[in-house]
Amino acid sequence: MSWLSRLKKNECVPETDTTKPTKPGFVGFVGAIPEPFQKSSVDPDPANDPTPDPDRWAWPHGAAMNTAEIDTFTARLARFTDRGLNLADAEYLADKLVTRDREGDDRRLCLECASLHRSGRCGNWQQAGVAIRARDAQLPGDFATMLQRCDGFGAAT
Repeated sequence: MSWLSRLKKNECVPETDTTKPTKPGFVGFVGAIPEPFQKSSVDPDPANDPTPDPDRWAWPHGAAMNTAEIDTFTARLARFTDRGLNLADAEYLADKLVTRDREGDDRRLCLECASLHRSGRCGNWQQAGVAIRARDAQLPGDFATMLQRCDGFGAAT
C-alpha cells in the first residue's frame, strides 16, 4: 500500500505494536502509522494575502485606532497645533476626542469649531452665549480646550 493511498483512506487504523521485528537488513523508521489529516471547514486568510484588512484587529474589535480614526486624529492634531497648542497638548486633546467619538458623546471643543478665529475670539458668540458684547467674545485658553455643549457650534471643514 502506498503512502498516498494510506492518506486517502478514511479508516486508517494505526499499528499499536511499534516494536515488531522487521526483515533482516532493513534500515528505516519503525513506528505507528499516523492518523489521516482532518480537513478544516474554515479557510484562514493566507499569510501572503495581497489585500489584507488593516482594520481587522482595530476598533471595535480591539483597542487600537482604525484607519478612519487615525486620519481624523492626524487632521485634529494639525488643526490644534495650527491654533497654537504645543504638540503634547494637541496629542492629548486629539486622543481624548477619539474616546469621545467612540462613546458617542455630543460635547465639542471650541478648537473644533469653524467660528473660532485665530485670535481666540468666538465668531458666533451670540448663538453660543459666551458673551454679551462682541468685544467680550475673546475666549480664555482653558475654555477653548474644554469639552462642552454649544448651541453655536459649527463643524470645521
